[in-house]
Amino acid sequence: MRRQFTIGANVDREGRLCGDVKVVQPGLLGSPVDATASMTTTPSSAREFALRLTSPVSAVLSAFAGPFGGAVLAGPFSRRSALPGDGQVDLQFSRKTREEAACGYSSICTQGLLQLSGQSLTQMSTWRLDADWSLRDLDISGGPGRYPSMQLQMEKLRSLKTSLKYSATHLAELFDAGLLNAKAALELAGPPGDVSFLRGELVVKAGMLLGSTTLGPLNGHVSMGCGLLLPAGRSCPQDRFHLGGASGLSALKGFAEHGAEPRSGRCAQRSEEPKDRPSEPTDARGGEAVASLFAAVSTPMTFLSIEGTQLMAFVNGGLLRRSWRSRGEAVRVSVGLGVAFPLGPGSLELTFAQPLRQSPNDVLQRWQLGLRLHLVE
Repeated sequence: MRRQFTIGANVDREGRLCGDVKVVQPGLLGSPVDATASMTTTPSSAREFALRLTSPVSAVLSAFAGPFGGAVLAGPFSRRSALPGDGQVDLQFSRKTREEAACGYSSICTQGLLQLSGQSLTQMSTWRLDADWSLRDLDISGGPGRYPSMQLQMEKLRSLKTSLKYSATHLAELFDAGLLNAKAALELAGPPGDVSFLRGELVVKAGMLLGSTTLGPLNGHVSMGCGLLLPAGRSCPQDRFHLGGASGLSALKGFAEHGAEPRSGRCAQRSEEPKDRPSEPTDARGGEAVASLFAAVSTPMTFLSIEGTQLMAFVNGGLLRRSWRSRGEAVRVSVGLGVAFPLGPGSLELTFAQPLRQSPNDVLQRWQLGLRLHLVE
């Protein structure tokens, strides 16, 4: 492997520039360590600088345990890891800035991460263990002519998180004509950091062949996700779950990103401004418990010249609670149609969704673009 240098840039319709620069140096100073430095910006004002060092587990064990001890330790570990090769160790230092406009703040995170990962012998399962140290800041902004909401002003603006996180992914056959993909993650945070919580996530995706139509095979897709945050005291906004958007665990088509969750009104800077206006801006607050369900059927659009294009119909539902003890939050439901274009291992989806159940303060977005992993070919 040779040294690599890549650079990319793009300008969106509003004239905002985004781009990335990446440098990869294999075999740093003649060692088995590969170094990667990257800098990324996005139109949403997210910026990240990261330095990453990567090495096989056997090389790390040999370096720390000596020529004899390393061989004794690395041998059994390699036999339990993926074949061929062994697990991998990553050490990463990064600084990330992300503007959460819907939430009324920008998050700034300085992070040190030690990561250990590997695969099962069958290569159908992967696992990862993260040791995380993060110094996190919130820059609450409010908006033009507005102060941040009172609830946001009461949040902890600076926090130090030290945590251990274990995640695993498993891919399996579903009957004779489908695939099942399951991913689970469990994170425990505590001292010496000043936040303590237990956070768990589970996402299950399934796809299978249902039959055939005049256009071609009829495929079914189901995606279910849930998450639970158990804090010791008041939770931090960065650790909470959100609901709304086109893709991801928090996806809910027909609603804007962070658009289907509890909200609090921002404070007017001038007292003479009328209150309770329909257009009053709000801050999305997130929640400590979330659940979502997406179900769709799709069939090829053979009349188009783009191979692999699919026509789909779907139903989407989700629920977000401020805490696992709270009650009364509404279940949001939407239905819609879309077209999926092939894009690498997944698809790019253009969808139109109509919400059937919503709350008065929800932010709707009926037309959306999103990415989704393909499980059925």
